[in-house]
Amino acid sequence: MNNEAKKKENTKNPSSALEKQLSFEEPKTLSTREMDKAREEAFKIFTTHSKEEAMKIFTKGLQPVTISKEANADIVASDSDEEWIGIWKAKA
Repeated sequence: MNNEAKKKENTKNPSSALEKQLSFEEPKTLSTREMDKAREEAFKIFTTHSKEEAMKIFTKGLQPVTISKEANADIVASDSDEEWIGIWKAKA
């Protein structure tokens, strides 16, 4: 398909090009129901495994992220983060 044909296709159906771009750039957002289920499952892991085992489960497959630009942002913990930290510390 040449460039002119691609331009015509995009003008006929402009959302298709936009959808492809958005699906690549935006991470999937969980619904409230999915978030509740994830919290329940995480809580089960916290209560049924040692601190070390839970850390291995939650960090399995993660790789370090390198940042090319200097980050200049403040990190703010939400109420739910504080709740989980409290559970984590209580278990230790």
